[in-house]
Amino acid sequence: MEVFFRHHKGADNKPKPAPSSLAKIPSSTIFLFRENPLPIICPISHILARAIRDDAIEVDGFRHAAPFFSTYIRKQATKVNWKPSALKTPVFRRSVRTTVGGWVKSETEPMKYSTYAFYLDRIGTDLGSEEKWTSYCLRRGNANAIIGVAPDSVVDQVMRQDPMTGCLANAYLNRRVGFNTDPSADGLTRAFTHISIRCNPEVLKEIPKAEMDNLPPDPDVVNLTVQVKHMAIQIRQEHGFIKYAPKQVKENYEQLRRDLRNAKKAFRDNMTKEYQEACRRRMHNEELERQLSGMAIDEQAEPTLQHHLEERTRLQALLCDFSTDMCLRDITDRKVRAIDLMVLLASRREIRQPRQPRLSPPCESNSREICPDVKPLPKMEEIPLILGKAQCIYCVGDEQLPYMDRLRTFNRVSYMMDHVEKVHLRHEPERARFVCRHP
Repeated sequence: MEVFFRHHKGADNKPKPAPSSLAKIPSSTIFLFRENPLPIICPISHILARAIRDDAIEVDGFRHAAPFFSTYIRKQATKVNWKPSALKTPVFRRSVRTTVGGWVKSETEPMKYSTYAFYLDRIGTDLGSEEKWTSYCLRRGNANAIIGVAPDSVVDQVMRQDPMTGCLANAYLNRRVGFNTDPSADGLTRAFTHISIRCNPEVLKEIPKAEMDNLPPDPDVVNLTVQVKHMAIQIRQEHGFIKYAPKQVKENYEQLRRDLRNAKKAFRDNMTKEYQEACRRRMHNEELERQLSGMAIDEQAEPTLQHHLEERTRLQALLCDFSTDMCLRDITDRKVRAIDLMVLLASRREIRQPRQPRLSPPCESNSREICPDVKPLPKMEEIPLILGKAQCIYCVGDEQLPYMDRLRTFNRVSYMMDHVEKVHLRHEPERARFVCRHP
């Protein structure tokens, strides 16, 4: 698959004269994507899923992935044209709020780089990476896969650098000697091995609360806490309530509270890094001690993971299937089902549940914890016409939410009213006409 990229790092978007006419055309870069039997690392599968989800294909009828793989064409290559209305639509877009408090993909606003960097950092943290994940890690891994196969000018172009600057020989030399230099190795495996070997999912994502309480308090946090307390007392003495204080006084008070929250978060992040480093060192030392003593450890079954959405659970089973000793028909069928599930998952929305930190670190135990058997997903039923007093009518009409979240019942009616005011009504315009969103 050939994909044109017009707006990317290092692209020259200045108009250039066309060879056959006097019209000006912008420059673009063509990238060749190769198909991979594994859906999780097949770029064509992800691009097709995004195109089907956005209904960007000009020819009607391609609502599923099966026609792309089952159609017999008489040409060596066929160009898939997008609709004219989708040509200027960003492929990766940011999420925006709706009037009912939900989230949808914007039609015009592209995803910010800060959001992309945040997602990479969160993935690296969840995988237990020793270093922070950035876009450089992906570019460096991609360069490792093509070094020795392509000339330096092509490597610089892939990494979005000017070939005449010599960036490959200067700025992008890895400080660790490349261990995966076998030319017979698979390129994608080499690209991902660059960062996957330094990941340990057993490391806790944050320091336990018991360990955090035993640490001495941070001086900056203590100082800001005293300032916030004294300022709150002073405002109450002068104005009775904080909300009755002048605007400038309230802004100063809120800024001081934000500084306190940021200081607490910075201190917790620093202590988490120190704790994770000590945990990794202890785990490696224990593994070496077991090898010296010849102690055998039984392999424990991996914990069972149950996602909130049924589509995500089914997609995980396909993406985590790394078997390649299959016939071409089975590989194609697996890829088609994966693309269709990606399209379905893109139209759903789940509520992120609060993460419960564990009190005991896993590095003090020699065996992995085994999660208990998860309960099966509830059976989908019809939405009742008459709702309970403690059910949210906005959530019931949101088809992107899972079935259990749409019909959830709050413990009290007051809790449901607080949820409606804080989540849904705050995003609706004033004096707007009420619309019943029951399906």
